[in-house]
Amino acid sequence: MQRAPAIRPAGWIVTAALFGVPALAFVFLFHWLGPNLRQGGTSWWRIFHLLLILPLTCMFVAALIGAAVDQRSISWKGIKGRLRLSAPGSTAWLWAAALSGFMYGGNGADLVAVTAAWLALWREKTGQKWMFGGILIAILLKRYASFFQPALESIRFFDPSVFHREFFSHFGPRDFMGIPLEGAWWVLIYYAVLILVCNIGGEELWWRGYVLPRQELAFGNSAWVIHGICWSLFHLFMQPTLWDTTRMAITGVALSFVAQRTKSTWPGIVGHSFGNLAFFLSLVSGVNSH
Repeated sequence: MQRAPAIRPAGWIVTAALFGVPALAFVFLFHWLGPNLRQGGTSWWRIFHLLLILPLTCMFVAALIGAAVDQRSISWKGIKGRLRLSAPGSTAWLWAAALSGFMYGGNGADLVAVTAAWLALWREKTGQKWMFGGILIAILLKRYASFFQPALESIRFFDPSVFHREFFSHFGPRDFMGIPLEGAWWVLIYYAVLILVCNIGGEELWWRGYVLPRQELAFGNSAWVIHGICWSLFHLFMQPTLWDTTRMAITGVALSFVAQRTKSTWPGIVGHSFGNLAFFLSLVSGVNSH
């Protein structure tokens, strides 16, 4: 007889551990290991894989293991259900479109976000018409948050080191982690696979697939707010000012809102992909340069 899943609630202490341990790991990697490796002559290419791809892959694996433990089974069907990877319905895809537009940004993308969100709410027929007003406010907040940028930038968590600045300067358009980009089409394929599987896959399966359902058991309808803020704070290792964290929090809360509302990880995967599209387009520009 198959045993029932044993998903344990993630209250404040467990939430602090689930977000805090990965956050501290990245602080160690980016503020100690990376600079020391670079000083010792390690290539940017190797540093990129050690500091980003390896830990994100660990998150991917941890999500699968956590799901298997909760399901008390290693069957893919059970793991897929636990991580909310089952095929989403049409309304969830509308929310995915809305989230993608919101995270990508710009006039056209914001119009897509507003239209798709309105259609999703209309399809749901929940009677929560006030929610559309909340979505409009969120879009306006995202568009005009830069009004607060000077004040928020004055609050610094750390001063970016030479390593920090140089690492994030190697995402195009001239090179990718020391590999010249001009004509290197293989880099686009390699980067796309790594980012989709390890970065977006690792983060979404761990945060929205594994952690968020546990938080929902502890915090109920407000779990998405707590989750979104915690996810933004997780990125402090690469955010030197309060402005960087605030900007991340706006999209982070939107991401967790859609994930909790749809009970699906797929909208987050799609939206996160559009949110990271700027890095990929920078590489495309470098590869296609003459």
